[in-house]
Amino acid sequence: MKLGELRTRLKKGDISHLYLLAGEEAYYIKKAEEAILQTLFPSGYNTEDVQIADGSSLSANELVSMVETVPFFSPKNVIIVRDAIMFKAKKRGTDKEEEPDEEEQPVISDNTVGEERLYKLFANMPEFSFVIFELRGKADGRKKIYKELSKAAHIMQGDPIRAYDNNINEWLQGKLQELHKTMDSEAHYYLVRALTMMETVPLGFMDKEMEKLSLFMGPEQKLITKDILVQVMSDMPEIYGFAMNDAIAAHDTKKALYLFNKQQEQGVYILVIIGQLVHFVRQMWQAKTMLQKGLRDKALGQAIGMTNPYILKKITRECQGFSEETLKNAFLQLAECDLGAKTGRLDNAEVEGVIISLCCNKQ
Repeated sequence: MKLGELRTRLKKGDISHLYLLAGEEAYYIKKAEEAILQTLFPSGYNTEDVQIADGSSLSANELVSMVETVPFFSPKNVIIVRDAIMFKAKKRGTDKEEEPDEEEQPVISDNTVGEERLYKLFANMPEFSFVIFELRGKADGRKKIYKELSKAAHIMQGDPIRAYDNNINEWLQGKLQELHKTMDSEAHYYLVRALTMMETVPLGFMDKEMEKLSLFMGPEQKLITKDILVQVMSDMPEIYGFAMNDAIAAHDTKKALYLFNKQQEQGVYILVIIGQLVHFVRQMWQAKTMLQKGLRDKALGQAIGMTNPYILKKITRECQGFSEETLKNAFLQLAECDLGAKTGRLDNAEVEGVIISLCCNKQ
């Protein structure tokens, strides 16, 4: 299940004594842990109410003992097993485990008796005990311990998300509800499109940026506009980078060059700016090529890796403003700029030349 489903179950009172929170996105694991603890301790909890165990060195017998111990100072015995490598996925194409670090030797394998005790415990947990296993990475569903746990546990997989997926909208709407804010369509598009310039969306970082935005607005102001968004998040390279690309799409040479220079004034590394331009040109070129082949709507989105319908519609419109030759030349020139930047031979005027050519050579 995903974080949203886990939260829904908790709100409905569907509470398990066993949880496995796994995935590459640490943000989801953190939020899931917070939601579980808030449900178990609605009035708040103290440090002594929760035990933290190191899963990289925890044996089956030790875990069984912790679970079976009756709590003295709390009505619940809650154990969080961090770095639960006993669920760690195997390498692709091999039956061997990933090689652990010296301090991360395989666990839950002290002896067969210990393992069997643990599996029986999964099926018959004490009413007072709750265990939250956490693993940064993919859990291996083929392992016996996973199969035994899954019979009684709630399992959440927190995969990283990319802005071209609709998942970013799900996260954003959830965060806006948490902050008691709304976002107008222009601001929403602006933020999501800017995030498409990232390979993956760093949710932990974006969570803090949204918190900062909320503090800036105060409790009375509810609607997030594009102007407020840009004002607060202007130190994000992706925001100015997207604004620059948007100006190029509108063939506004003056604004595009201003934003190019503005990024440099803010200390954005030239290779980052070149990368933003490459992303934009490649996307325009791919979209134009696929459109010429007759692809539209969903088929077009799949071909260029963009499922967000609003952004896809805008890309479809914007790419019509460039000739294929202009995009091809810009792509090749940016490749030369990238090489020049990496070898210390780049004149920034070369990048400005690419921007000017894109803005001026309308279809």
